[in-house]
Amino acid sequence: MQNNYNNNEIEDLDDDYEVYRPRKLNMKKVFGAISILIIIILIVSCFVVIKISKNNHNNELAMQEQIVIKDNTNTKEEESSNEDTENEEKEEEEEDIPPEEEIIEEDETLYRDGVGSDATPFVHKNQSENQVEASSETVAKSGVYDGMHLQLPEHNVESIKTNFLPKKNDNAKEEIKNIYFSDEKVVYMTFDDGPSSNITPQILDILKQYDVKATFFTVGKNIERYPDILKREYSEGHYIANHGYSHSYSTIYQSKDTCYQEYVDTENCIKKALGNENYNSYLFRFPGGSSGGKYERIKNDAKDLFDTYGVPYTNWNCLSGDAEGKTTAEECLNEVKRTKGNQGSIILLMHDASDKIQTVEALPSIIEYFKNEGYTFKNFYEIFR
Repeated sequence: MQNNYNNNEIEDLDDDYEVYRPRKLNMKKVFGAISILIIIILIVSCFVVIKISKNNHNNELAMQEQIVIKDNTNTKEEESSNEDTENEEKEEEEEDIPPEEEIIEEDETLYRDGVGSDATPFVHKNQSENQVEASSETVAKSGVYDGMHLQLPEHNVESIKTNFLPKKNDNAKEEIKNIYFSDEKVVYMTFDDGPSSNITPQILDILKQYDVKATFFTVGKNIERYPDILKREYSEGHYIANHGYSHSYSTIYQSKDTCYQEYVDTENCIKKALGNENYNSYLFRFPGGSSGGKYERIKNDAKDLFDTYGVPYTNWNCLSGDAEGKTTAEECLNEVKRTKGNQGSIILLMHDASDKIQTVEALPSIIEYFKNEGYTFKNFYEIFR
């Protein structure tokens, strides 16, 4: 039986009787849907990749932060340990001399163990061999101190550049050692641990008033703080010697090499402060003395190294006690008298650190005491000239 329905009529019939009629598949729509799905998948994939990459980056940053925190913790622990060590050594660092018994019984080892050998130090520039002893008129021309204590103007740059330059002395070892055994009434006044801004200028004023020339064993870090005070010391005819850079026992006595390096660093500080690369002190004083204490083994090794490079060092055979608990002028003077005893030549230890007001107060009476005893005053230009 043939149905004579057109397409429109068939569609109406389908609707009326809810009869399903298959339709042809629209390929354009299929391809469009597939394309959209692919795009969505690509977008989601990119998002996932970015998310994973970001998480990895955050993890790396977190690990780095943990490492930094760990390093900081270790550093703090080390600093805390160093502080504990330095606190334990604080009392020892303030002492520049062993107990009284060692003063009496160990003269040969503590005070008279002398200076370095004849070898040429690699850090020094040798002076000209043609330099000769000069009168006060030719000192500036020759650059060599002739032993006369001329009073020079303060902060005179030209004087500093052309003034008294210590000259390397191959016999310095014996000459310094002989001071301890000499019966000659000579006193070498020495001041350790400066320069300081408040004490050193007052000491310089007193020395200038009495026309006394002293030796300053200077500390490198303090030279960097107060170079003008060092210039004044030098321009007024005082000898600038070397007491190491840090004056921290735990630092300077790590090894013989760190000890010698502190000497080199301080030499460079002196040169820079004076504006004179030709200045060499040629003289070192070990913080705490060259013998005794918990660092004695390292000190002995360092002395051998200083001997190898021909750098003399010296201690003392008399002191004011300004670093051993003497807090008044009277106490300091009495300690000088006691430790001097019946000795002839004296190397007197005092300090010009910022807390040594008792040294300033005692200095005039100490100078007058030695003058009344018939002493003359010298500094280490007498050795290195």
